[in-house]
Amino acid sequence: MSTDIDSIAFPTLTQQEINILSKIAQCTEFADGEYVFRAGESQADLFVVREGAIEIINPHENDKTVVVHGVGNFTGDIDILTGRPVLVDGIARGVTRCCRIPSSKLQEVLTKVPRLSEKLLVAFQQRRQLLTEVGKLGLSVVGYARCHHTTVIREFLHRNFVPHHFLDVETMDEDELRSLNCGETFPVVRCLNKSDLVQPTPRDVAEAAGIWRHCPSQKVDVAIVGAGPAGIAAAVYSASEGLSTVVLDSIGPGGQAGASSKIENFIGFPSGLSGTDLATRGILQMLKFGAKMVAPVVVTKLEPPSKGNCYHSLHLDCGAIIKARVVLVATGVKWRKLEAKNADVFERAGVYYACTAVEALLHDGEDVVVVGAGNSAGQAAMYLSECCPTRTVHMVVRNQFGPSMSEYLCARIRSSHNIRVHEGANVTEIHGKDGLIERVTIVEKDGSSKDRPAAAVFVFIGSEPCTNWLPAEMAKDEKGFVLTGLQVINANKWPLTSREPCPLETSVPGIIAAGDVRSGSTKRVGFAVGDGSQAVSCIHTLLTLAEDCAMPIPDEVVDAVKMVKEAAV
Repeated sequence: MSTDIDSIAFPTLTQQEINILSKIAQCTEFADGEYVFRAGESQADLFVVREGAIEIINPHENDKTVVVHGVGNFTGDIDILTGRPVLVDGIARGVTRCCRIPSSKLQEVLTKVPRLSEKLLVAFQQRRQLLTEVGKLGLSVVGYARCHHTTVIREFLHRNFVPHHFLDVETMDEDELRSLNCGETFPVVRCLNKSDLVQPTPRDVAEAAGIWRHCPSQKVDVAIVGAGPAGIAAAVYSASEGLSTVVLDSIGPGGQAGASSKIENFIGFPSGLSGTDLATRGILQMLKFGAKMVAPVVVTKLEPPSKGNCYHSLHLDCGAIIKARVVLVATGVKWRKLEAKNADVFERAGVYYACTAVEALLHDGEDVVVVGAGNSAGQAAMYLSECCPTRTVHMVVRNQFGPSMSEYLCARIRSSHNIRVHEGANVTEIHGKDGLIERVTIVEKDGSSKDRPAAAVFVFIGSEPCTNWLPAEMAKDEKGFVLTGLQVINANKWPLTSREPCPLETSVPGIIAAGDVRSGSTKRVGFAVGDGSQAVSCIHTLLTLAEDCAMPIPDEVVDAVKMVKEAAV
């Protein structure tokens, strides 16, 4: 592993910082060669070396040394916060004495000691990035690269920032494949304990990777459905103000933004960041304040409170029931399917509704097609053109190019030497054989039709709200987006006479909506984050209205609401 970033990824704690941690730590001693922790262990603790050293080795790559932690260094990466299994082994070198901080007490450090919190969190993020670049690490995915099922698994792991390495069956010789001893049915996911999952579901993979753990039925102040930018932002603010908060998502963090290769118009990141980076930072921030993340899980039913009860009931597909005083709907939108012949045949095997490193690397050196005219399509086109300058990227725009895209993206696309924009055009058919796309039929503005060589099609052609799970009484606009605030009043859908709805409250009292799923919202990451932040103001207002509820409000919630009111004054 590179050593030129040691000061960031592997900082040495000051004596003052060690003294702070010592107050909640246990003194632990390990003999030379003794395991401090092993790959696959869950809920790993944080170890600060006081004497001796801890060698971090990768058991998936012939016990290769990753780094050696000396005196003043500490172990761990982001999995110490998520509670997922450790990916590497830690072995004592020489008699090693450590401060051992239980993972259950780490949140206390992160919230109460800002300077130390920053040093730990920055190091954890940098280490995860370095570990991801190591190569052989974590789970192994064995399968055919351009296979629908394999792509689903790889996208799922990527979205949940799980380090793994992919073995393409097509590029392996018989001896290599035989040495894996994983049968003839693919994809296969080889777990940390060396067991195999054959053609697993995302939930199977989630359990193997430690993403999914049993979700007990519970009562919380706030339940957030959807872990996109709006949902994560709301969780950060809600949890930081002392409200018990749980975030539920059917896939994992990031939402539609998580499928973006690069976001450049989000404030505070002038050089841009990927959707995965944004999601990772947000999740770590909400975990720091005590919010919980449950994924992959589906809300099958949402029941408003019955008379005399102040809790909404969310029924999950795992059998648990989450009861929440306030529910935030932040399920966002999904891309519409491409209406071209054979598009469904090649879905996730050449036709993609996301553009991350997973999809782009599958088609390195090959021409591709991007369908759409918004920012997501523009970002995808630029990413695909820059990561492979020798390819041609055909950008197919149904109407005019420009009005629905940020000007900086339009200018870049126009000046790119290997992006060709087809205005007023449509993709009508996708051609291929043996599971591989070979060419795409594009009908131009003048009605002419031509087949273009292409190995993949990336689709970003408008969105549909994810609202089919909501109760029938929740009012929506003609396109299915959720009405809130004044929209509900103007539509004569507000059921109460005692008060008006909060600005983000839906037609079902106590349920609010934020982000792309909300009618009239601006479909930008920054707007979604702002919407999620504003939602917390509505949450506090609704919690104060629970005073007449049969269930009392916890003292910590009353104190949090009081603090917000005093700050506003």
